[in-house]
Amino acid sequence: MRKIIRLKREALESCKFRGHNMTRFRTIREWEAISVCKTCGNSAFITAQPKPNEVEIMGSAVALYCS
Repeated sequence: MRKIIRLKREALESCKFRGHNMTRFRTIREWEAISVCKTCGNSAFITAQPKPNEVEIMGSAVALYCS
């Protein structure tokens, strides 16, 4: 399984746990994608090639509960 697909699944699982209703991931680059909650607008961002100071899965939808 490609790394980007695994990251999308992990991010959506985390967002769902926090009560978000996420859109499909929109590809930014071949190794980056973003999804937005349809309810509150919080986002989840994934990158398969993080910079030294980044993580692979980030965003407010991953960290905060849906309002």
